[in-house]
Amino acid sequence: MTSPKGKLIVFEGTDGTGKSTQLKLLANALQKKGLAVVSSFEPTNGVYGQKIRKLYSNRKDTTLEDELELFLADRREHVETLIAPALAEGKIVLCDRYYLSTMAYQGAAGLDPATIYKKNDFAPTPDLALLFYAPIETGVTRITESRGDTLNDFEKKEYLAQVAVQFAKMELSFIKRIDANRSIETIHKDVMYLVQELL
Repeated sequence: MTSPKGKLIVFEGTDGTGKSTQLKLLANALQKKGLAVVSSFEPTNGVYGQKIRKLYSNRKDTTLEDELELFLADRREHVETLIAPALAEGKIVLCDRYYLSTMAYQGAAGLDPATIYKKNDFAPTPDLALLFYAPIETGVTRITESRGDTLNDFEKKEYLAQVAVQFAKMELSFIKRIDANRSIETIHKDVMYLVQELL
């Protein structure tokens, strides 16, 4: 007998597009329906994820290739310890960032997104990637004013504009784009519609 396969839904987009908020809303909605949901994020809090977080304040001392290897190592650990087991148990896995973010952010920094995609062949393909987009100014304002955060090395306006270009070029069958420049409730309705179609 084959084990039930869960669903992998990833939340992607530039910083400040409201991914994390929408993930929480979706998780709550699905749990209310009695579905088994696991919420996670990348970079993780694991050994490699913590090394990646240190790059937020100083990205200059690491080569792009080494940076990419950290993201891949973090994802491998994430897949082995959490994502693959949860999917095998038939759970719905919601992940805040996955390999599309690596393709976009490291692609914007100068690496080849197609090569990054190939290097992620060990990672399960998402059943659905919700790709949130909004004007970069909107995202930056949300980060600095709504969250009260200072922009880190991955959140500079010029860099995010390049990241948005990388996301816009992606044409994978599991990607659904969502206009994040609207109310939280309106966006949540769109998310629910797309997820109900999948489930």
